[in-house]
Amino acid sequence: MELFVTNQSPQDRKFRFSIALVFIALALIMTPSSPVSMGLLFTAGVLLFNAISGTCFIYRVFGINTCPAPVTE
Repeated sequence: MELFVTNQSPQDRKFRFSIALVFIALALIMTPSSPVSMGLLFTAGVLLFNAISGTCFIYRVFGINTCPAPVTE
């Protein structure tokens, strides 16, 4: 069983990347080391990992796969 199986569509990955950038910007604007800014940075890190790797472990647990099927000839 592979650990990192791509299960996100390119649109899903772009959306997660965009939201992560917004969360990082919000965390930098807020008071440093506040619980909210730390939570935003943690969530942004998870979203960035998902966007870069194309793997969402929550999707995997529930059997969701938004990645388009490969074209077979």
